[in-house]
Amino acid sequence: MSLLPKLDNGGFYYVLLGCVVTSLYFMVISRMGTSTSSSEIIYNHVPIKSYSYDELCGEKRVKNKNLSISKSSISNSKSNEEETEYEAWDDNEDLSVAFTCDNVDRTKRLAQRGLFYVIYNFVRAEKEFGCTDSITLSAPGDFRFLDNVIPLVDRWQGPISIALYAPGYDFYTTLDSIAYLRNCQSYLIRDLVTFHIVFDQQYTPKQRTNGTILLDSYKDYYNCSTPPPWKNVLDEDLFKTEKKLLYPINVVRNVAKLASTTYFIFPSDIELYPSRKFIPKFLQFVKDNIDLFNNKDRNVFALPIFEILEDQVVPENKNALIDMLEKETAIIFHQSVCPECHTVIDSDIWVKTEETEGLNVFSAGKRTDKYVVWEPFFVCTQQTPLWDERLTWEGQSNKMVQAYTLCVMNYDFYVLDNAFLIHKPGVKKKKVQMEKFNDIVKNSTQLMKTIAIELQEIYGYNSNCSTTHLKKKKVRRRPIKVKAKPII
Repeated sequence: MSLLPKLDNGGFYYVLLGCVVTSLYFMVISRMGTSTSSSEIIYNHVPIKSYSYDELCGEKRVKNKNLSISKSSISNSKSNEEETEYEAWDDNEDLSVAFTCDNVDRTKRLAQRGLFYVIYNFVRAEKEFGCTDSITLSAPGDFRFLDNVIPLVDRWQGPISIALYAPGYDFYTTLDSIAYLRNCQSYLIRDLVTFHIVFDQQYTPKQRTNGTILLDSYKDYYNCSTPPPWKNVLDEDLFKTEKKLLYPINVVRNVAKLASTTYFIFPSDIELYPSRKFIPKFLQFVKDNIDLFNNKDRNVFALPIFEILEDQVVPENKNALIDMLEKETAIIFHQSVCPECHTVIDSDIWVKTEETEGLNVFSAGKRTDKYVVWEPFFVCTQQTPLWDERLTWEGQSNKMVQAYTLCVMNYDFYVLDNAFLIHKPGVKKKKVQMEKFNDIVKNSTQLMKTIAIELQEIYGYNSNCSTTHLKKKKVRRRPIKVKAKPII
């Protein structure tokens, strides 16, 4: 005997309908439940205005976020009503479809790189950006150059990855310098700048007297009534100088680039200040010229570099720069040292062409002929070759081998029309390294020739590429025959 009541045809269909509705309900609930487990993946594709779970739900944490900041500092706090440029960008959903990023570990971690230890993400920025939300500027340095972060972050308005060389007791001065920037300067530094630390394995810093391990040694506090740690520090005060260490600039440069979390990266130097609103302009340029960004293409996008006199203000736009060039208060970078090393393709026309709307390609070409020793700064991706870590700052031309590699790999260089870089005010008339480190420069020059031979074996030989000036072929002139006049 059946325990279920008998149903007529109409009742049967009502029960069936109820089962269907119930099933759909539980399917929706289950989908909602599983979506939270993939929040990290979803976060990479939401607008920059999105916040993490901790920021939305961790009320105590948000309210107490700035308690460690000194009361004497005003510029580093942000009101709730204030909206910054990097928060106001449109979501780049169409770019997230075209470009994907490998998952970069954002946690603090120790790694080895050759003879060096690296602490990635030692002090992390509080904002996180998805793959195509922005462009990361990466730069190497040491604590003496950290004053440049203040104008740099103001002009870049996006994620910045800075790697710092800090062997021995320079390690703690470096940490104090980071704390000064985060607590006594613009809130943008706390929001946008991530710091990584590099030091020789042989000169691993010692623990402070309280026994705190190195990985936990950063304290996010600074008395802003005292001067920044780098003030009045001389070269002879450094641990690096005491131990006669060479600055491994390419190790540090590679660390900063590899730690970048966005698809597009702009490897730069810490003393180079970019033109304003570059990030939104470049991302729009990508959307408008998507055919230039095929994974199979070998393209990079270069910015011209200039120097200005020490008493001058960094120009806000290209028209202001052109005016300074005409008045000779600005010149091409290293014009007195190596002008051909930083002269972009069609530079003579670029400096006379007024600014237009947006961002476009001004000129394009290869690193050959009169550009054979060009050391460009450009926007690229993680697929672009790194810098050779055998070369040091003291040995000079540490970017030359990477530029040579791009040449033998047949890269195209696209010069952008309305974007540029300005070196920290002050014109360099000669390089002190050439005299102070003359023997190291000679060894480095020979090493670059050896590296070039290695790269030829890997990528093939290209007679148009070089790490030095190509020798001009001597033209043999036939002697002019002069007819002897008859003697009368």
